[in-house]
Amino acid sequence: MSAVLCLAAGFLGGQAAPRAWAAATPRGYQPAAEARQITGAASSADAPELATGLFTDRIRLGQEKYYALDLDAKADVHVTATAVPEPGSRVTFQDGLKVTLQNTEGDSCSEGSADGNGDTAFPLAATASRLMGDPADENCRSAGPYLVHVVREEGDNSDPSSWPLELSVMVEPGLKGGIPAPRPGAEEETDAHNTRPAPPSGPAEARTGGTGFNDARALGDGVWKDRVRAGETRWFRVPVDWGQRLYVRTELPNSARQSGTGSRYVPHGFRMNVYNPARTPLYDEDFQGYDGDGAEFDRYSNPVRYENRFLDAASGTRFAGWYYVAVTVGPDMATPFPDGTPVTLRIDVRGRAQQGPEYDGDAAAAGFGVSGRDREMAEKGLTEAQAEHSATLRTVGWAGVGAGGALLLVLALWLLLARRRARTAGHPAPDPYAPVPPDGLLPHHPPHGPPYGGPPQS
Repeated sequence: MSAVLCLAAGFLGGQAAPRAWAAATPRGYQPAAEARQITGAASSADAPELATGLFTDRIRLGQEKYYALDLDAKADVHVTATAVPEPGSRVTFQDGLKVTLQNTEGDSCSEGSADGNGDTAFPLAATASRLMGDPADENCRSAGPYLVHVVREEGDNSDPSSWPLELSVMVEPGLKGGIPAPRPGAEEETDAHNTRPAPPSGPAEARTGGTGFNDARALGDGVWKDRVRAGETRWFRVPVDWGQRLYVRTELPNSARQSGTGSRYVPHGFRMNVYNPARTPLYDEDFQGYDGDGAEFDRYSNPVRYENRFLDAASGTRFAGWYYVAVTVGPDMATPFPDGTPVTLRIDVRGRAQQGPEYDGDAAAAGFGVSGRDREMAEKGLTEAQAEHSATLRTVGWAGVGAGGALLLVLALWLLLARRRARTAGHPAPDPYAPVPPDGLLPHHPPHGPPYGGPPQS
C-alpha cells in the first residue's frame, strides 16, 4: 500500500510522465462539478433564487437576466458573474458583462463590469458586493430580498454566440468589533507606486494550469513553466495571507526567425490578470504585444488588509485567501509558436503573514483565509480535485494501517490467553504455526486430559 501511495503522491506533485504536446483546439472553461444549473429571468418578478455557492446559466448577446438573493443584516456578500466566450473566438472592446446588486426598490448597492479587448476571447469576470460598513450602502444594509442583475453588453461587431455564465455567491461573515479605518498611505501602496522586488530565479518547474477558477493549479513561491495553446487561457492560484503582497511575473521566450515571413510582431500576444478570492479582477488589463524577441509583464499587489475594501485603488486586496492568475495567449501566437507558447511564471508572496480581523463566524470556511492545507497544495502544485484525491488516499492508507494494527493486536491477545490457559492446565500452549497432520486432524493429546484443562477423557 505504501508503494501505491508514494506513486500517487508523485503523480499529484506534478511529476507525471512526460507526454507529447498535441496542438489541438484550446481547452474551454470548466465549471465546478457541484455548480447548480439555473435560468435567470427577464423580469425581476420571476427571478429564481440564488444562495451561497456556484450556479451555471447561459446568456445571449444583449440579454438581461435577474436572480433573487435573500440577505441578512450582518454579512458582506460578493456576487461574481463570469461569462465564457468560446476560446479562439473574436471578442472586442464592445463585448462586455455587467453585474449589479440592488434592493427590490431598484437602489443599486454596487456594480461591476468587464470588457473584452485584443480581439481575443477570455473569461470576463465582474463582481458586485454588499458591504455592511460602507457608508455609501445605506440602502442595502437591511435584511430581506435583493436582486442580482446581469447584462451582456453588445456592439456593432460583437460575438453573436451564446456564452456560458457562471455565478459565484460568497458570504463573508461580519466582524465582532468595529471596522478598522483605512491606513494612511494605503492608496500609495498600489502596483503603480511601488518598486518591484527582484523576481525569483532558478530552474523552472513544470505546472500545467487549469481551465478556470474551479480547477486552477495551486502555486507557491518559485519559478514555474507551462505551454499554452494559441487562444487558450490557463489558470493558477496562490495563497496570500493577511498583510502579504503578491508579485507575479509572466515571461515569453524569443521565437525562431523564419525566412520570408515578414514582421514577427504580434499586437495581441498575451494577457495576464490577477483576481482576488471573490473572483474580482484586481486590474483592467490589456493584451501585451510580442515582437519575437521575448516579452514580460508583472504585477505587484497591495498588502492584503480588511480595510482596503473602502479604498478605490486597493479595494481588490480586501481579504486573504486564494488569489488567481490567468494567462491568455492570443490566437496569432500560433505563428511564432505552432506547438504552443512556452510561458514562465515567477511567483513571490512577500511579507510575513499577520493576524487577521476577528470575524463573527468562520471566514476561512467561507473562502476568506489561508489554511495549512492551502499552503500544502501550493507547495505540491495541486488542483482542488487532486488535493481531495490525495486526502482520500491518505485516509485509506491510515485506515489500512489501523485495520492491520487491530488484527495484529487481536492475534497477540489470542496467543497471550492461549498461553495462560495452557500454563494453568500444565500443558504447552498450541503453536498457531504448527503444521496440520496429513489427515487434517489436530494431534492427539496426552492421556490425562484434553487441551485447555477440560475434564478427563474416559
